[in-house]
Amino acid sequence: MVVLLVLATLCAIAWPDLQALLDRQRAASARHLLSSHLAFARMAAIRRQVEVSMCASRDGLQCAGADDWQHGWIIHLNRPEHAGPLAAEDVLHQHALYPPSGWRIRASQGRPFIRFLDNGRALGTNLSLWVCRNDQPFGRVVVNNSGRIRSERQGRKPDPCAQP
Repeated sequence: MVVLLVLATLCAIAWPDLQALLDRQRAASARHLLSSHLAFARMAAIRRQVEVSMCASRDGLQCAGADDWQHGWIIHLNRPEHAGPLAAEDVLHQHALYPPSGWRIRASQGRPFIRFLDNGRALGTNLSLWVCRNDQPFGRVVVNNSGRIRSERQGRKPDPCAQP
């Protein structure tokens, strides 16, 4: 009984540190996943010599048109006259997410998608994808106009994760 009591006490002391470690690992995993899929979209645009977009998606077939990426995203061939893929064969890759409670991925305000031109440059303003837990930023992935993708552990912008 004494051994179990000591073990339970040690576990109770270590729990907050373990939770912080798990939070950092989940955020790092989400940042790496986003970075690799953004790099895939950029390379697909260069290799195919067409515009390729990546957008938030709830069903894996159509763009959600929102800045909330927590359910997943699709990478698709971009049609200038249409905001999303016109047909299922336009979808190059689909990724569904099932994050733990409280975790979200939010895009910069007013940026529901990122579009890569055939030369690899990103069209529009810089895009930031924030990895958030309970309205606290745990990191972000940034795509600048030249198409460069970078990942940061914690965001510098105050309150990027707050609900609109």
